[in-house]
Amino acid sequence: MHIHSQAQDVTLDSCRHLDAVDFYIRLHSCEYPLLIDVRTFEEFRRERIPGAILVESRAGLEKMADSLDREQPLFLYCEDDHRSRVACKILAGRGFRDVSNLRGGLASWKAFRYELDRKKIKKDKRKS
Repeated sequence: MHIHSQAQDVTLDSCRHLDAVDFYIRLHSCEYPLLIDVRTFEEFRRERIPGAILVESRAGLEKMADSLDREQPLFLYCEDDHRSRVACKILAGRGFRDVSNLRGGLASWKAFRYELDRKKIKKDKRKS
């Protein structure tokens, strides 16, 4: 994700940084969770948590945020949790109150052998 840490400093009180077990439980216990992958298209293309949508830029995240209910439960992850922490700060700054970050990122998800979607995704046309 092309989001840099120059994001406005916001308290992380509205962001939960959950280990893989708690993230999994919370994700699967919400009625309408929105799972957001903030990695690159190439990373997403290889493997992703089932049901995730890709948002790979700050502009894309902000555009998506404008169309969502601020009470919507959001679940974010990246490869190691650096990019998703930044994305959490951005969303908290935009008034979202129920944001969960996968601490340790996809690597921690895989360590628990939780399901991954590895279905082929066609080549990204934007890069052609």
